[in-house]
Amino acid sequence: MTETNTEPSMFDGMSVDELQDAVEQMSAELKSAKIALRDKRLSGVRSAIEARREADADLNEELRKIGYPTGSRSLYITDSLNSRYGRV
Repeated sequence: MTETNTEPSMFDGMSVDELQDAVEQMSAELKSAKIALRDKRLSGVRSAIEARREADADLNEELRKIGYPTGSRSLYITDSLNSRYGRV
């Protein structure tokens, strides 16, 4: 035997067009909520990426001050320094 839902629904008495509009509105709200959730979940990652970008800029500035070229070769130079002097 199947139970039927006899509780009143907020959709009772709505026409098909009204229901369609309600579903579209809820879908838009759900999409916005999912975007907000993703942004909150990734905020720590974004902060870490920004901190690393700032650390890389500081490292490049320090290397520039002591006469090492920086830029696209900075990874090569950092690896070179690591092999000569241990972990930089």
